[in-house]
Amino acid sequence: MSPPLGVIRLAGYLSKYGHNAEYFDPNVFIVTGTGVSIDQKLAADDWDIIGFSSLDETLITDIQNMYKARKINPSALIVAGGIEAQFNYQTILDKAPCSIVILGEGELPMLKLANGVPPHEIPGIVLKNAAAALSQEVFNEATMGIRWEDLPYETYWDHYVERYGDAITETNVQEIHTVRVFSRNRCPIGCKFCSSTNQLTWGSDGNVPVISTTEENLIEVIKRVVVSHPRVKTIYLTDDDFCINKRSVERFCDQVIAEDFGDLSFMCFGRATDLHPSLLLKMKEANFRRIIIGVESFSQTVLDDMNKRCSVSEVHEVLDTCYEIGLKPHINIILITPRTELHDIELSVEWALYYLLHERVHAAVIPAIRPLKGTDYFEEYHDFKTEMCTIPGTKYSLKVDEMIWADDPIVRELQARYCDGLRDEIQLQVKAHRIAHPTGNTIAMFSLMYMKMLINDVKQEYGITSAPEFPFDADYQSRVENEFADYIRKRNGLLNVKGNVAEVDFSRNAGNV
Repeated sequence: MSPPLGVIRLAGYLSKYGHNAEYFDPNVFIVTGTGVSIDQKLAADDWDIIGFSSLDETLITDIQNMYKARKINPSALIVAGGIEAQFNYQTILDKAPCSIVILGEGELPMLKLANGVPPHEIPGIVLKNAAAALSQEVFNEATMGIRWEDLPYETYWDHYVERYGDAITETNVQEIHTVRVFSRNRCPIGCKFCSSTNQLTWGSDGNVPVISTTEENLIEVIKRVVVSHPRVKTIYLTDDDFCINKRSVERFCDQVIAEDFGDLSFMCFGRATDLHPSLLLKMKEANFRRIIIGVESFSQTVLDDMNKRCSVSEVHEVLDTCYEIGLKPHINIILITPRTELHDIELSVEWALYYLLHERVHAAVIPAIRPLKGTDYFEEYHDFKTEMCTIPGTKYSLKVDEMIWADDPIVRELQARYCDGLRDEIQLQVKAHRIAHPTGNTIAMFSLMYMKMLINDVKQEYGITSAPEFPFDADYQSRVENEFADYIRKRNGLLNVKGNVAEVDFSRNAGNV
């Protein structure tokens, strides 16, 4: 331990230019137990600016002391500097009551701050200015302000139409000619894998109300899209949960029905807990052709860990209801979370295959939780699969966190095999079935079959005989076994072929041309 020369030098420089600047060395009190504590020093005066010099080794204590400073001196400007502050300013600005970080040497920026120079005019600082949430009026105005008429949707549509060529189907046409529209600022549920649920609240340092555009505003946007892009076939309402306000959805559907947009269809996200039978019937009447349901897992243990706030029985119930009324939803499945066990993965794989093989759903499969910054999973875990990626044309690299490793060692082994081999496996199957443009649904089927194969391998290697029980009838069990055997046969057949894959005769088609 020794005196902190950096802050001592800063205090001397500021004092030289007429400011009442003092430094505080917390180490003296920590080491000797004598003298003034940091709480006493903070309470000794009505400080205008309180600065902290941060190091990697002291960051947690530094942030803790910043909160003390905010509590004792609520009107003080809190500033951080030093090596850790400069190279980790995102963490400090996000997680401490600090609004300014000094880059490099602090004498000149601190003097300008003390002299009252506006922060945005001072070189060498990073400033956090907490966001203000949009009002209902401004949200409507911003949504209407998008220049829908000028957006080059046709350029994107033509690209995919050209890729399909003569093999294009009416379903392809409907999916390709899509325009995305958002109508809500955020989702308040708080799923642990989602960063958008925290974006606005963390950015504003407070509560942000859920704001939705009015139904009238949304209808007006759709009218503009239809007039300016007459080839449009689908409006994709991309809010995290379009159906969170049931009455609003019903009013929107009533207006869509009254306007009569012809063959224009709609897609949206919805939670299983929101999609009551009466609402689904109303949405079908308004020509909602697909609802994307974040099922994530068919294991209740995993759903609870994700903070999904729904039950597996509610998921099955809404999928059954969709089937009964003739809606084919899209489900997302996350196979592996940090606490997932082998039987959890088996539950998700078998149930997802059940719904896919019965043609009740479209699906997408996500291998594992990606630790996105701003998510609870990123905050709670640190054992990540990380890749180093160079930034072309610069001297810098990025550490890209690809997924969180599972705690269970057998699941971790399965996770590694799946993620290392999935890309090649999908390419293998796409070639085998001569698919021009693989859809998410096709890739989901290949992904689930590949995971099923790996689970069988791992269970055999580790002598695991137990398996979850499923209420499937004998016909379905036989169908799954036949489909799986066919998958393995074609896979192994292709692996054993040398030369062009087109030389192999594959009779089964996966649903794409």
